[in-house]
Amino acid sequence: MPYEDEQLLQQLAQDSAYAFQLIFDRYRNHIYRVALSFLKTPAGAEEVVQDVFIKLWYHRKNLTEIKSLESWLYVVAKNVTLNQMKKNAHEWIARNKYSSQHPDSECSTEQTVDLHEYQTWLNQTLSKLPEQQRKVYQMARMDGLSYKEIAEVMNLSPLTVKKHMARALEYLRKSLHNRNENWLIFILLVNLS
Repeated sequence: MPYEDEQLLQQLAQDSAYAFQLIFDRYRNHIYRVALSFLKTPAGAEEVVQDVFIKLWYHRKNLTEIKSLESWLYVVAKNVTLNQMKKNAHEWIARNKYSSQHPDSECSTEQTVDLHEYQTWLNQTLSKLPEQQRKVYQMARMDGLSYKEIAEVMNLSPLTVKKHMARALEYLRKSLHNRNENWLIFILLVNLS
């Protein structure tokens, strides 16, 4: 009879490599598939799996009270995947920024088209936001102002600014999800978090 997750967590808290191996075998493929569906690269998905199980081992002493190991692993996998996507986005943006500042370097036509499409999509999507939300987003993301500074400029409370920003980001996320384009995911994760 296979061990229940609760039993495995108890054994894992006592440094059981066997319990760790059983958990790894039970959940590795699911975590891999989830990561692969977002990252689209087997190497990236494998890296997520490794990071998730490193975190499991690192936190093993504190996990005996969690209600669902599967849920805990899913949340960790989601966070690790998002962090990987952000890292990829930062690298992509840095490469494009370098290419635009150094015209002699190679910048593919595809990258230029992607960046133009992203900018067009973002401008069109922002134009659909209510005026306050659009202004808050632009001041925060494009002008680099803090919520406090935006609140002073717009004569609003910082909490109201935060709510406008949250609503704008939610709208952008939903619009992005509807497009389902990977290049947008990478770029917007930088702007939507």
